[in-house]
Parts: sequence; C-alpha cells; structure tokens
Amino acid sequence: MKINPKLKKDLKSFLLNNIQKEQNRALVISADCLNLDQKKILQQKFSDLDWKEAIYETDKSVIAGIIIKVGSKIIDLSLTGLLSKLSNTLYEID
Repeated sequence: MKINPKLKKDLKSFLLNNIQKEQNRALVISADCLNLDQKKILQQKFSDLDWKEAIYETDKSVIAGIIIKVGSKIIDLSLTGLLSKLSNTLYEID
C-alpha cells in the first residue's frame, strides 16, 4: 500500500512540530501549589533548560521539593528522589 506523499509530508511536519513544542514545555511537579514568585524564581534558576511555557502539577508523594521535566531531561530535587538515591547508595555499600 502506497502512502500519499503529501500526507506523509504533512504527518512528518506535524510530528516535528509536536516534538519541538514538548521540548519547549516544562512539567513542574511539587508537593504544594507554587505561587507566582516561586514560579518566576524557578524560571530564572533553570533558564538554561530553555523552556517557553510550564505546566505546574501537585503530587503529595513528592513530599517536599520539585521535579522538573523538560523534553528528555529530568531534574529531581524532591525529598522522595533524595531518599531513593540514599537508599540505592546504602544497598550498593553492602
């Protein structure tokens, strides 16, 4: 079955656009809602990640801190992530 070349080109363009949008969008997960000042500070501190817009979510399992996901990058500054790293380190020592 042959695919229409115009359809193939349009689909490729659509997918590339979506990938670009996802790389410019950050997902910020915190234990509590962030106020405007906290959001501005986050954008300034992590300006090297080059996000244009952010989606803010709350997740009580984070306990404290934040998790930032931009494209394929994940920065885990949460207490849950820190405890997980500590646990893995302790298991490696044994």
